[in-house]
Amino acid sequence: MGCKNFKDINKETVKDYLKECTDYFAPDARLSVYEIGESEEDGDGFINFLYRVWDENGKSVIVKQAKTYYKAFEEGVGPFVQDRNALEADVMRIKGAITPEYIPKVYQVDLDNHIYLCEDCSDLKILRFELMKGKKFPEFPKKIGEFIAKSNFYTSEYYLDATVYKELQAKFLNPSMRLVFEIGLFLKDEHAIDDHDPHDDPNADPERLAMGDAPWKSTAFRTEMLKLRDIHMKHCECLVHGDLHTSNIMINDKKMKIIDQEYAFMGASSSDTGYLMGSVLYEYIRWFYMDDYPEDFCKDFRETILGYMRDIIHTYNAVYTECWKKDAKVTYRDFDDFRESILKNFIQEVCGFTGCQITSRVGGLVPLPDFDTIEDRDKRNEACRLSLTIANYLIMHRMEIGSIDDMVDTIVRITENFFKLIKIIN
Repeated sequence: MGCKNFKDINKETVKDYLKECTDYFAPDARLSVYEIGESEEDGDGFINFLYRVWDENGKSVIVKQAKTYYKAFEEGVGPFVQDRNALEADVMRIKGAITPEYIPKVYQVDLDNHIYLCEDCSDLKILRFELMKGKKFPEFPKKIGEFIAKSNFYTSEYYLDATVYKELQAKFLNPSMRLVFEIGLFLKDEHAIDDHDPHDDPNADPERLAMGDAPWKSTAFRTEMLKLRDIHMKHCECLVHGDLHTSNIMINDKKMKIIDQEYAFMGASSSDTGYLMGSVLYEYIRWFYMDDYPEDFCKDFRETILGYMRDIIHTYNAVYTECWKKDAKVTYRDFDDFRESILKNFIQEVCGFTGCQITSRVGGLVPLPDFDTIEDRDKRNEACRLSLTIANYLIMHRMEIGSIDDMVDTIVRITENFFKLIKIIN
């Protein structure tokens, strides 16, 4: 089979690839293709080369190819190594062995063409866009809390043989891909991966630019960002997703699947949860500005989002503790105080990484559907300002926060004071 001739597949040639290089479909199958990303609700602007392919009988598969560039950037920009697809497939197999209900099945990996085939999860919806519509998923916080806790524990040295743990560290260093976040999350625009300075964009909102610049004028703020970057870079505690946000979670009332793990590496146990919390927090803020909905609905949905944040951490702590008591190595198992110190450090780091997510995305003028779809410019900027205010506090005062209840209470207090100040100004 001519499988080395598909280095750059597209919507048309993916059918030829499947017929020539796989036996997934019958040779005479009539195939249809949808390139994921054609719809606005496929993702948040960073969808890459994925194709959903199906035959006349409804059998379907997802085909993902890694190229040397992303659709969101020009070719040659960024450290987007093609081997990331093989690494992602390995991560999916490992995490699929831990929590098979939450990871798409990998069917085939083609190292020559940097392609893998996996389970089609198109019966599910992207969580971000469902939350933006005001849809609720009561089981979501329990499922994601369980997923993160089990993934963190069962890929950590607290469970694994020491040699296996070190082999994971070596295999999943992923230096090129993780560099995107080591720069983008913690450093200012002049260090950006794509050398793009939003100040050079004539369409950039000057008020938003000023908001994004403001925290970086503080040496104390930059110092805390460097401390968090140090944790992110050097704490090789477990195998983390690396880019866990609401656009990488697919869901319905019964199922949840985690996708897009090409940034995975052995990192800080708090990094995924912190990054996700920032993404969830956007929805709490968004629903202050949904004027087309009744206020009672908006208030209830905001409370729902805060409840999700609490339940994610409560579930994480409970599941992590259960795994520890059941499966931790003898060296650690009966040392409850040690485990509790780990969980306390965890929530403080989560606060910091939540702030970093917001600072990098809102302050960096990165596309953000949650706020970008707020039609009124003043309200859109107000939402950005509130999110950055919360982010700044979580970064600077994270060591004062001892629990998720403290974190949520802090968010609510900052929000209430913010709107009191807005009312006075107006």
